Amino acid sequence: MSWWKRLDEYLRDISLNVRRQRELDLNRRGFIATTFGLIALFFLGSLPFMTVFAKEKVADKVDKRKPPFRIAGNDELQIGESKPYFYPRENDPALLVRLGENYYVSYHIKCTHLQCPVYWEPNQEVLMCPCHNGFFDVKNGAPLAGPPRRPLPMIELDITSDGIFAVGIVDPEV
Repeated sequence: MSWWKRLDEYLRDISLNVRRQRELDLNRRGFIATTFGLIALFFLGSLPFMTVFAKEKVADKVDKRKPPFRIAGNDELQIGESKPYFYPRENDPALLVRLGENYYVSYHIKCTHLQCPVYWEPNQEVLMCPCHNGFFDVKNGAPLAGPPRRPLPMIELDITSDGIFAVGIVDPEV
C-alpha cells in the first residue's frame, strides 16, 4: 500500500471520526428525556388549575341546597310573564316563568349547546336560544329542536306567602 493511501485513510479516520450508532442513541435518549421532562412540566403547571376546579366541584356537590334567594313577590308576575335574575352567583343568569295560577318554573338560561342566553317565548310557550334556533320545553327544560342535546339545569323553587324563592339547583338527568 502506498504511503498516499495510508495518509488518506489516516486523515479520514481523524477528520471523520463520527460514531453514527452512538450518536443516534444519544439523540434518541435525549429526545425521550426531553419529552418526559416537558410532560412533567405541563402536568405540574396545570396542578393549580386542577385543584381550583376540583374544589369548585366538591363545593357544588356538598352544598346542593343554597340559601333561599327571593326572586319575586307572589303578585309580581302575570301568567305567561317571566323575570330574569342571577342565582346562585352573580354571573349565573336564570329565568323565572309563571305558567299558571300557582305554577312557576325556573332555569339557568345558558344554552347547553354554546352557552348563549335562552329567552322565554310566550307565543310559542317555549324557551328559545336565538344563536342556533334551539328550543327547550318550558315545563321540564328538555331540548325540543336545534343543536342542544342536554336539558337546561332547573332551579328548585319554594313558593311561600312572602314570595317566590330559589332554594337549590336540580341537575338535569342525562
